[in-house]
Amino acid sequence: VEQLDNLTQKASRGKLGEGLLDAATYTQQTNAAIVDGLAKSRNQLLYDLEGLFNNEGGDVLQQLEDTLLRSDLGMTTTNDILEEVRSLRQDSTAFVSQKDLKSILRGKLLEALDTSYSTAITFADPDAEDPLRKLTVLLVMGANGMGKTTTIGKLAHRLQNEGDQKVLLAACDTYRAAAVPQLEAWAERAGVDCYANEESQNGPSAVLYGALDKAIHDQYDTLIVDTSGRLSNNAALNAELLKMKRVIQKRLKSGDDPTLQIPHEVLLV
Repeated sequence: VEQLDNLTQKASRGKLGEGLLDAATYTQQTNAAIVDGLAKSRNQLLYDLEGLFNNEGGDVLQQLEDTLLRSDLGMTTTNDILEEVRSLRQDSTAFVSQKDLKSILRGKLLEALDTSYSTAITFADPDAEDPLRKLTVLLVMGANGMGKTTTIGKLAHRLQNEGDQKVLLAACDTYRAAAVPQLEAWAERAGVDCYANEESQNGPSAVLYGALDKAIHDQYDTLIVDTSGRLSNNAALNAELLKMKRVIQKRLKSGDDPTLQIPHEVLLV
């Protein structure tokens, strides 16, 4: 934004070339900073992996899992790597070689970065006879400061204006003091409704259940659920996510139909 303002000001003064040079310099510096930051993360991961083979004793698989999660690879990719390692182990005590482990990592990371599959959001069937089958539930998660609230606001705005949907936001981040007012502000800006906790509701799952009731009763098309910021290795908060998933499935009775995937999407910001 600052570079666009600078470019506009320089152009208005007849110094477009100077403005473009400033923008090019900024881009070069920014890209260099990103490359440097990624290099530090990559080198730290390689250093930690090297330590796995130099450290005798202990649960190597557990150490590998901790290393991968600290590198922000996420639970899905981490579990895929661990399963691949387990399948290559010769017996209950042997471990794969350092070369094999790097090969597994390279392959799984390439799979994770594959963008050939569809990235379209899955929605419920709007023509379903059962009203419980018409509600789409989107669960949004991620670490603090990643932009979950902003993403939810923009997504709600597009669903309402471009998809002609009736959207409800669920303020289930009950841990951060400013989370609810921020989500309510984004709901007002997007022109959608927001369900926040009442005095009788204690915890994210209770708020979620209330939001589901309102969404079903008032016939909303989509419910977008805000969650508390967490890292992938925070066991307590991740357990809360599993509880929220069970609440959604129980309220929408998805257990009666094992083919239903509810929530319909889990969006990581």
